[in-house]
Amino acid sequence: MAFEHRQSIGLVGIRNARELGGYPAGDGLSVKKGVFLRTAKLSSGTEEDLGRLRDVYKLAEIIDLRSADEINGSQENSMYSGSTEPDPDPVIEDVKYINLPVLDMRKQLEKSAELYASLNMEELKKMDIVQILTLSIDAGIIGDEMYNDFVFEEAGKKNYSLMFRELLSLDEGRSVLFHCTQGKDRTGIAAMLILSALGVPEDMIVEDYMLTNEFNSELIEKERMMLEKSGRVPPEKQRSYIMALDGVERSTMTNVIARLKERYGSVINYIVKELGISESELEQLREKYLTRE
Repeated sequence: MAFEHRQSIGLVGIRNARELGGYPAGDGLSVKKGVFLRTAKLSSGTEEDLGRLRDVYKLAEIIDLRSADEINGSQENSMYSGSTEPDPDPVIEDVKYINLPVLDMRKQLEKSAELYASLNMEELKKMDIVQILTLSIDAGIIGDEMYNDFVFEEAGKKNYSLMFRELLSLDEGRSVLFHCTQGKDRTGIAAMLILSALGVPEDMIVEDYMLTNEFNSELIEKERMMLEKSGRVPPEKQRSYIMALDGVERSTMTNVIARLKERYGSVINYIVKELGISESELEQLREKYLTRE
């Protein structure tokens, strides 16, 4: 059964599946419902899920924020998803697919000279998801620094900018679905940028981010029990492991927003200066996607 929540889009096979509609944006306006859909990867979707996206939500476009390594399968992908197998999105009739990778997994590994000095690729291939993820957390690859990369590295700036271009050209009455692997980190930044552009207050944006912990609550509890039973991750590291894999920490989003404010004065200024979305285009987005209820 799909998770029951006002933001849920009623999918049963796709995790963390929700929408941005209904959030207040000031002056009695709110974000239109059924337009901005955010999820985890789509490969687990049932035929009913895909049909619901197509027929109920009138899906026009899928924006896949994952790297080519995650989609096509590679060893570098294992540090994030735990798999080296190909994991492409399903094809949905009359739905456009666009890949906008905001993070290069290979570059993430390369950033840690210490990690590379202590490991070679053959050793990495022998590791399972617990070992790889624990290693990545300890090396600082996953966490606040990763969110810095989403917004400050060229791949993130380029592709989040292209995401906004897609939103500007989306046909009236259609929806767009954006996702990464778990639908929480890269997707969380995408949602933060969209909601910021539309004028949704920061506290509501952070609460939307935190909904991952509600939508993934059963998965998080299952993970916690597995770790306690296995004893493979020290107790003091279990929360970090679980949050990196299936959940989110409030401070991760508030910290990246604070850094954007510190550097640019506001998230809006970042969108204008770094993503190249003009003030007039921001107004177009608001006219297009806000409604008065």
